[in-house]
Amino acid sequence: MTVSVSRFSSELVNKVRENGGTIAISPDCTIMLPSTFGFCTGVNRAVTKLNDIVNGKHIARPIWLLGAMIHNPAVNEAFAKGGVQVSTCAEEVFEKASPHDIFVIPAFGLPLELDKRLRGFVAAAENIVDATCPFVRRVWNAAEQAGKQGNAVIIHGKYGHQETYGIWSRAVNKAPACVLLSTVEEARVFAENLSVVEKSRLFNPEKLAGCDWTLLNQTTMLSTETAEIAEILQKARWHRGKAFMAGTLCPATRERQAAAQELCAKGCEVIIVLGGTDSSNTTQLYRMAVERIGAEHCFFVQSELDLQTDSVRHFIPFERRWGSSMNEPILKARRIGVLAGASCPDSELERLLIRLDCLILRKAVANEPRTT
Repeated sequence: MTVSVSRFSSELVNKVRENGGTIAISPDCTIMLPSTFGFCTGVNRAVTKLNDIVNGKHIARPIWLLGAMIHNPAVNEAFAKGGVQVSTCAEEVFEKASPHDIFVIPAFGLPLELDKRLRGFVAAAENIVDATCPFVRRVWNAAEQAGKQGNAVIIHGKYGHQETYGIWSRAVNKAPACVLLSTVEEARVFAENLSVVEKSRLFNPEKLAGCDWTLLNQTTMLSTETAEIAEILQKARWHRGKAFMAGTLCPATRERQAAAQELCAKGCEVIIVLGGTDSSNTTQLYRMAVERIGAEHCFFVQSELDLQTDSVRHFIPFERRWGSSMNEPILKARRIGVLAGASCPDSELERLLIRLDCLILRKAVANEPRTT
């Protein structure tokens, strides 16, 4: 099977962009998109790199992708169907692969030790295709530089996320101490009482009090929350050093978050957030929408198939579970906002728009008065 980057694009979505991000489904319903959405430069670069390998001269050789390329099931499944062996277990790769195979590092990068092991395993350097996002690499460099200066590294990132593992591994390699904080509340707890912080979030905690701190963030976190965490850290009474923040939020993330905030302020009655449930940037968009119009009017879906005739299957990230609700709020809304994360391809957005169009028009026809 041939995989093409163009399969993730959409003429329909491009037309919606040209139309200012709005599409009128009926006289009573308009769908609104933010000014910026969809694949960011880093994601597009990573997907293109893998696509070139799948369709290039190495096609006859096994291709191993070390983890999800991005957090979008449709994209990862497309490459898996194209012959790429997507592995979630590094040991499986080293047990089954040949040093002469092709190995692809995903957009999130790899933890330092795994990266070193892979480079020692391959037969030649050109057997590795490194699709690490440049902005992720920038965070790595900032972590290593802070460590060289003797600063403890405080990471604002999602626990268990591929990108966070990579940052953490490089921070602990150079810094005297390290902390992972996922939320503002965790930062408050940390600043008030270090002893109650979960041990798995700490590296050399006994050195934290006397070190200066550098605050870094996973590229897809909320910029407003990172700033709030910086203020909290400045007030940690038990800390004798200085706290400061290095700006490591991805520009594309900032741009998409600003565009989402702008859309949420346009009077949308319902907001549908489209993307992978493991996607950090998509989760942040959902959180912003909920804060603006309330959870009962926001629906986090992974594909158009989650929109059924009478109900909507939606993910609840705060509880890490799926829920089901009547889709009446969607069908009755006059303004529907749709947010798509930086890892969501236009092709998936097109399917969602078509599905919405079908459901809303079907309802309109059903409600038309019959004449005799």
